[in-house]
Amino acid sequence: MANDKKAISLPSILAFERKLEVSDALMYAGEWDDVKQSDSGKWQPIKITTRQNRSTQSAYGIKDEAKTQPNPVSSDSQDANLPHDRDTLKVSFTLRVIGNVASPFSCNEPAFEKALAEKVTDFKDIGLKELAYRYAHNIASGRFLWRNRVCAESVLVKTELSDGKGSFEFNGYDFPLNDFSAKRNNADLEELADAIFQGLSSESDFVCVKVDAYVRLGNGQHVFPSQEMNMGEKKKVLFKLDNCAALHSVKVGNAIRTIDDWYVNAKVPIAIEPYGSVTQRGEAYRPSKNDLYTLMLDWVNDKEISDEQRCFVLANFIRGGVFGGKSD
Repeated sequence: MANDKKAISLPSILAFERKLEVSDALMYAGEWDDVKQSDSGKWQPIKITTRQNRSTQSAYGIKDEAKTQPNPVSSDSQDANLPHDRDTLKVSFTLRVIGNVASPFSCNEPAFEKALAEKVTDFKDIGLKELAYRYAHNIASGRFLWRNRVCAESVLVKTELSDGKGSFEFNGYDFPLNDFSAKRNNADLEELADAIFQGLSSESDFVCVKVDAYVRLGNGQHVFPSQEMNMGEKKKVLFKLDNCAALHSVKVGNAIRTIDDWYVNAKVPIAIEPYGSVTQRGEAYRPSKNDLYTLMLDWVNDKEISDEQRCFVLANFIRGGVFGGKSD
């Protein structure tokens, strides 16, 4: 007998709340010798400064008469540095991990929501454990430091769980950015990953992780806060909170969810996105048939997809977003 089960279609309304809530990350200056000290007074906020520089034109297509004029983009820009008597950058933020991953915030198709909840529940132990491990690995490696991590003399990441449930220290360079299998037997990493898993797998509870990263760069060296979108003005504006240089929560969160190495011909992990979009490269690494929507519909309709692609679908729910739309 032919299988006459009606295919489940994509709801026109489908949204998930973000499950990894990241704070903005504040940036401080201190000495490497003080990293082990608990005295927070030794770490001073890094200030944003404005530099008025004479600079040349270098953009393609500049008219001949403008080539000797100062470049306004870099002649009036903001900058951030360690003081000349401090050699270490400290970056501090918190991560709150929320559960109830299987339940959409909104969905107008009960059949879809029921089928999806069943699939996620059945796969939750396998999928969430793998995702939690990868999020923990990205914290331990200091991936969230972005350019501040490049060619540092030392990178130390200290994490502390809420309610005194554990604290762990990681040498950031021990955890490669492009190989999630390298440190799977690290005991501290396993404990941090388990804590994140407990948060994700909970129905109503949460886990909070405090993160302090220490980066030994050298006295007076440049540091790199987030850059603000400064539409319409040709100058660089850096992000600060209470006159302290900082990284945007979105930028930190993007680093933590840079775990997708399951796309076709993957060379490096990319951040979890429905189409695998990487704006810096101008490319979407998950075109049709390998994107969130295709895989999600295949999963709820009992089609065969790999555990890796199920992890990708789950990670998009954790990312959060509006995923509804008319489907044929």
